Amino acid sequence: ALHGSSLVADVLDAMRQPRVVQTMPHSTSRRCVTGFAVVGLIVTCALQRQCDCFSSFRAGFASGPPTPLASAQSSDLLFVLPMSEGEWGRTFGMLQRSCGRAESPITRFVGRPPKPGGKPDLGEKEAPAVEEAKVKLRKGEETEQMQYDRVAKRTKWLKGLKGKFVPYGSKPWDKHRFTKVVIQVRLKAKQASNTKIINQVVEELRRISGMHPRIVNARHDVAAFGWRKGAVCGACVTLLGPKMYDFLERLNTIILPRVRDFEGLVPNSFDGWGNFWMGFDNQDAFRELDELTDSRELIHGFDLGIINNCETQPDGLALMKAYGFPFGDPRPPKAPKKKKSYVKMRPY
Repeated sequence: ALHGSSLVADVLDAMRQPRVVQTMPHSTSRRCVTGFAVVGLIVTCALQRQCDCFSSFRAGFASGPPTPLASAQSSDLLFVLPMSEGEWGRTFGMLQRSCGRAESPITRFVGRPPKPGGKPDLGEKEAPAVEEAKVKLRKGEETEQMQYDRVAKRTKWLKGLKGKFVPYGSKPWDKHRFTKVVIQVRLKAKQASNTKIINQVVEELRRISGMHPRIVNARHDVAAFGWRKGAVCGACVTLLGPKMYDFLERLNTIILPRVRDFEGLVPNSFDGWGNFWMGFDNQDAFRELDELTDSRELIHGFDLGIINNCETQPDGLALMKAYGFPFGDPRPPKAPKKKKSYVKMRPY
């Protein structure tokens, strides 16, 4: 109950302020308002018998406190009823019924007006950027961007040189092409010490390449093959010019189709300078060696390297694809080997 005419005047002045009357689209809200209005009239009639001040009755729609005090847009049904006259003057009563839906905690948190029957408008916010996991590179491994940066740095250095200070060899601005093909056979120490095996390897390389190979000596000790520095470790032949292109044509049209379960070359076999390396497990892929099948002393593999002047892995791959070499899907990288500790911990 509000006591005093000054308080009632303030309430009536607030009701006379311009309000936005909202319509209630739902029939349930209409029934609630109608029922509340009927209850208010019944209460008014009951109070009329006790006091004759019904002429000051006021009723209307209001949208809550005056702006900016209003926190939500909801329609309130307000009744101001005369009660009685006492020591403090005429007494009035006020009945209020909210006709709008209450604001949900989510919409109150977002700060937007609620929409009946709809989801809260959270706004269009961009998802936070996910940082890409850094890939740990192995020793000597480079990314594509690192390779291009290296080529750009070398190009700038070469263009700053003049005359006799310019090094001999291909330059980054030269047209991409194949420079040489290397075919080599690696033998273990006991195999390389056998003269018959050495003669067999030399004859096979001579038939494959059309050139007489050279015997290779180990430059340093390798325990895996039992090599000692200066000992014979295999044979090698290098192809240049027309013989190189003749071998590449035979490799692409005859040798690779004869490989068992061949599914294309592996794009991961390029090194950082665009050179491609591959291996053959045995001599079956080479048609020139079919006549020597019965006289073989050893079944061995071959290492084949196709060298070019591309200086980057993407450029080397594009050069070989343009020549016609078939490539398959890249293989997943191997997990790095963990070094085993020589110290064994005792269980306690």
